[in-house]
Amino acid sequence: MKKLFLGLVLTAGVSGALQAQNVNEVTKKILDACADAKSITYDFFAYERFAGTKKINSEVVFKYQASPLKIFADAKKPTAAKLLYIPAETPKVQVKKGLTLKLDLHSGMLMKDQHHPLNQAGFGTFKRIIEQSIRNKGLNVNSPEIADFVRIKGTVTYDGKSCWAVEILDDDYKIIKHTVKSDETSIWKLGYKLSLPEYKIQQLNGIKEELTVGQVIKVPSSYAKKTTVYIDKATYLPIYQKMEDDEGIYEVYEFKNLKTNVKFDADDFTF
Repeated sequence: MKKLFLGLVLTAGVSGALQAQNVNEVTKKILDACADAKSITYDFFAYERFAGTKKINSEVVFKYQASPLKIFADAKKPTAAKLLYIPAETPKVQVKKGLTLKLDLHSGMLMKDQHHPLNQAGFGTFKRIIEQSIRNKGLNVNSPEIADFVRIKGTVTYDGKSCWAVEILDDDYKIIKHTVKSDETSIWKLGYKLSLPEYKIQQLNGIKEELTVGQVIKVPSSYAKKTTVYIDKATYLPIYQKMEDDEGIYEVYEFKNLKTNVKFDADDFTF
């Protein structure tokens, strides 16, 4: 009986060690794949929760080039428009909707009914959030303790692709107080620095954009309480992302018909 018990303990220990090793390996591959996704096209489907009972579904076709940064978006829902962002040419977003307008990246017209500005297209934001989540735990990508909150649940088929189903859990998620520092004087600077959801900060504090040094505001302790992602086994890109906070589902992002290593020409980033 003792031998059986010891064998079960040893088996569980080996299984846990293999799981931890597998999680570390998969996490590294995901982060590397997000960094390498520098010229991509995809059909983007978004669900985002807003204040009260408001929920918005969006559909956008994206062309994304990381260096030099060029983004073309053909929005179908909730409003039809074409958007072009080439910061090397102009800091404004060019918007074609009948007339062609030039708008600030964070303007109210552009940010209406969406959580993220256009420059957060692609997979860089997801990479930054995961890296921050690991740092928040005092860990790095090689730490075996990552397996305590990053869990590979099995295999699913999504958009015709075989994917790892991965859950990222933050049992310490809560709303905390934060004192604004000198490099955090807008919602967008703060969200980028701490990898937090800007809309959630706006909602918690009733603030649209500007912050002042020393101001005490409410922020979530991390981006999400629970994140569910489907990782394409062929590319290791997170083609399905679902984020939940203390109120339930906050964001769902789907990347369909994804193509990588696309060879763009000048006509791809014009109206």
